[in-house]
Amino acid sequence: VLMAAEVLKVPRSTPGVLVECGAYKGGSTVNLSLVAALVGRELHVFDSFAGLPEPDADDEGHLILGDQSVSTYAAGDYMGTLDEVTRAVNRYGNADVCRFHEGFFDDTMPKFAEPVVLAFLDVDLLRSEETCLEYLWPLLEPGCYLFTDEAQHHEIAQLFYDRDWWQQTHRQDPPGLVGAGSGVGLFLSPGGFGSSLGYTTKVDRATLPARAG
Repeated sequence: VLMAAEVLKVPRSTPGVLVECGAYKGGSTVNLSLVAALVGRELHVFDSFAGLPEPDADDEGHLILGDQSVSTYAAGDYMGTLDEVTRAVNRYGNADVCRFHEGFFDDTMPKFAEPVVLAFLDVDLLRSEETCLEYLWPLLEPGCYLFTDEAQHHEIAQLFYDRDWWQQTHRQDPPGLVGAGSGVGLFLSPGGFGSSLGYTTKVDRATLPARAG
């Protein structure tokens, strides 16, 4: 609902598509396809459809800040086949607006050049998050939103504040992440409200009002 609300705010005159990175079994793909159809846009779905790639040392385990647990990953985790996802979309969503990009992000992302009005990253690994941000951020229209489903992951949340990475990759300061550490407060959880979802937006900082000193 939060993502749908941001898509609905985008003027019809703004060109662009919705992008999902990491479909798993197609649950969010179904929902996003319905939103895309509602606003007359395409949904581009990127996934290996063979599970996660082999994680490197930085991605074998992530600290989950909300409960101080560690989530671990291995090659092939979270696999949903293309057939599983398309069957879910055909049954519950809108397949007519969906375009599927099968393969690991390093192979498929460099070929993509559509303007983007909403991106949703559910990719689990820091290296995958970096790849998606490298290629999608330049395509994201100003004022539009990028969501991540790993806001509680220390290793991924801190990427949105990593000045060196953003300067080297996009020659800009990091955008920050709403919900970093706890996730956006959508659900009741121990110690308050939280979720796995966080978001940032592409802002033209030159247009921001000066802060009062």
